[in-house]
Amino acid sequence: MPLMNAASFFWPTLCMSALLLGGGVGFQVTQMLKPTTVVYNVSGNGLLPDVDAAMAKYESAKASGKKFSKALSVDEMINVSYRLFENESQTWTQGVGSSFAAGLVNQGIFSTTVHDGDRFFEESISASSFVKLYDRMFQSGDKTITYWGDDTHYESHPKKEYDNETYKEMMGRYVSSALIFVVSPRSLLTNESLSGERSTGIYEEEDGYVIEAELSPIYGTFNYKKQMQTISSLKYQPTFDYCHLTVWTDANLNLRKMKTAERYVAVTSAGVGSSAIGSLTTIYHHEAAPFGFPEVGSKLPDYPESL
Repeated sequence: MPLMNAASFFWPTLCMSALLLGGGVGFQVTQMLKPTTVVYNVSGNGLLPDVDAAMAKYESAKASGKKFSKALSVDEMINVSYRLFENESQTWTQGVGSSFAAGLVNQGIFSTTVHDGDRFFEESISASSFVKLYDRMFQSGDKTITYWGDDTHYESHPKKEYDNETYKEMMGRYVSSALIFVVSPRSLLTNESLSGERSTGIYEEEDGYVIEAELSPIYGTFNYKKQMQTISSLKYQPTFDYCHLTVWTDANLNLRKMKTAERYVAVTSAGVGSSAIGSLTTIYHHEAAPFGFPEVGSKLPDYPESL
């Protein structure tokens, strides 16, 4: 199940803030130049991870009793954990975070995903006093249906249907994909921490692992930037200063939690932009959602203030 991260939603809010502020601050916020843009061809260049090979190493280590932290690398640990989660037949997740733009607006970010057999659901909400975005997506078979709007009346939002490949091209991943970030040997920064978070590595705990991954601002966010541009109607793909993942698993590499930390610059379609700091915490549940598989207008459980 894909999760909409903290970077994805606040830019209409920033535009409104700049217009309201006016004067010197508004001028500084809106005075943005076109960022340097590089288009990458990911096919065959070693950017994408070989998850099948990582799974084979995992199964071998599991059969022999070898510790996963000794058998697998950081990127393999993360990709195996997410593949295991995707392979379960019934799961759900909940995410809570925020994005703080230009010292002006704190945008709340909330997400829920549900996987039930061959059906996949995602809800993504961004809320502040200026802008509210309420989106729901459903994937089944070879189709993805979206309901994107600005209130909780999802059944009244415009219904759009895409084939899964078209949706993936727009959003950087399928609704059924559990991880939007590119985590591979080429996308990991092993000798520096641009974010200031704990260095890339595998850290053992009594009942599992904490895996830290400092991603390349260019390669690690390759798909994520597509999602951000589509959801927030950005003029350009955003540019990242840093993006860091912290992943918690149990001793068998079953996902428990992930926290992201990121800073980036984005520009709205109106040419308004600035830097922002975002964070999202996601909890992974290895069971059927207690509220069932949502319908378009279903009421989901209330989100907590934090996770």
